Amino acid sequence: MSDELRIGDADLTNITGGDQARARSLRKALQKLADDRAPDDPLREMAREVLSGRAGLREAARVPAYAEALGDRMVQGFREYHSVSPTERANQEAAARAYLAEQAAEIEKERSAQGAS
Repeated sequence: MSDELRIGDADLTNITGGDQARARSLRKALQKLADDRAPDDPLREMAREVLSGRAGLREAARVPAYAEALGDRMVQGFREYHSVSPTERANQEAAARAYLAEQAAEIEKERSAQGAS
């Protein structure tokens, strides 16, 4: 995908209610799907379509093959979520909040560097 147009974080803020840290996190998750999934995995294809700008995330989620793959992954995620202890769940939630804070700090650092240029 290196030769294709790539969307940026700002292109995903409509999905995240304007939250730039969540948009960055979402873009990175899509990138991971695009890079790490098997070549025939519908989630890889969906992520590549969204990252290239050929499809919006909401539009892609309505494609039957992608919707089915997303649904299957969500069911798996819910099962995993409910299989961990409340303590582990709290730890995972804290880690997620810390990750979003790191993304926000990264964005602020980039803004500061651009302002100093």
